[in-house]
Amino acid sequence: MTGTLLDTIVYAFRDLFNSQNFALFYAYVWGVILCEGRHTVTGIYLAGQPASRYWSLVKFLSRGRWEEIPLVQRLIGLLVDYLPDWVYVYDHTHAIKTGKKQWGLHFFRNHRYRKGNTNQSKFHWGHQFAALGIVGLDGLLTRLFPVWVRLLDPHALGTSALAAFESIVSVIPAGLIIFDRGFNNRKYFNVLLKQGHHLLCRARKNGAFFYRPLPSQQPHRGRKRIYGRRVHFQQWTYTPIAVPGFEQPLWVAHHIVRTRMCPQPVRLVVVRTPPPKRRPYRYFLVYTTDVTLPVETIIRYYQVRWGFETNMRDTKEELGFDHYQVRSPRSIERSVLLSFVAASLTQLVAWPAFEQKHAQTFPSLEQGLAQMGIHWYHPRRWTLGLLLRYLRGQKRRQLFSASNADEQNHEKKTQPYAIAAG
Repeated sequence: MTGTLLDTIVYAFRDLFNSQNFALFYAYVWGVILCEGRHTVTGIYLAGQPASRYWSLVKFLSRGRWEEIPLVQRLIGLLVDYLPDWVYVYDHTHAIKTGKKQWGLHFFRNHRYRKGNTNQSKFHWGHQFAALGIVGLDGLLTRLFPVWVRLLDPHALGTSALAAFESIVSVIPAGLIIFDRGFNNRKYFNVLLKQGHHLLCRARKNGAFFYRPLPSQQPHRGRKRIYGRRVHFQQWTYTPIAVPGFEQPLWVAHHIVRTRMCPQPVRLVVVRTPPPKRRPYRYFLVYTTDVTLPVETIIRYYQVRWGFETNMRDTKEELGFDHYQVRSPRSIERSVLLSFVAASLTQLVAWPAFEQKHAQTFPSLEQGLAQMGIHWYHPRRWTLGLLLRYLRGQKRRQLFSASNADEQNHEKKTQPYAIAAG
């Protein structure tokens, strides 16, 4: 049964908690998966059909003695074992709130505001987060697994965002980190490169790039030049390249150049899109410090980066990312982090490499839709919403409790997690 298989994955985190906190961690993760309404602490607790009316989930989030970073490291190690090809994705996301009592509530700009549209605001009220995910690739199949989150301080947004980024890149395995064009910042890149990572970032159309200076352009005395002539990519020669995931060949040009946004040479890749009639060409620019990456791989990696927004939306809608009602910053971070853990573990069970090593996984998509009675929806793969709906149907008949009323006495009993913990 898939639910039993997911239980064994959750037990991989057993040594990070004491017995009571692990019972609450186990209850919270399964409660997030099973909850079908608003994912408040009460809704998450009641989703497991508890036998008692007492729980300690709020205390577990606010004062529980467990660390987030070891949990993230264990989750990343668990995911990487099953991913043949993977990259990091780093971005900022938000949660829109309506209350006043929670820590860190503030106004921030709505970047999707469109002039002339109705029912919208130029600003949102809520929280802003820094988030990290892992994109797994297996051929044309891709999934994004959210693994880490940090609540940003509204009183020092820029400083807290940089500190949050530095705190996570120093404790994760070295790899390629993909950014959006809003992170064209030398401070971020210096921190990243210092820890042995590589970056892949989208550039603005007006970004300044320079060729490397020729030996004849170097001065005879003094400091050597770093930047040569400025790059005008409109004058480059573009050739068609077939990229996996695209139906038509893309017209691409690339060079190794320098930019003041990054202290190392980068490979600049420019994709030219044929314009409509009487319109100029449109250009898409992306660059990376890993100059050994093939051009096709660079474009493919940045294409799957857009799955971050889709995954954040699904996590908010299906797992109640933005339904938390706890107040302290630590409680908010932990509640969102545990929803990320639930989302990643749920998607891991449906990953092909995981299915090859375990017999009890999700059925085929057609069989799953038939079991759930869904005949009007014909997706190409298991989505996060379908995975959660299938798990809820499998677990609906099983009673699950965060605190068993029969175990509230003080008699010495056998530890139920002793076998799993080893």
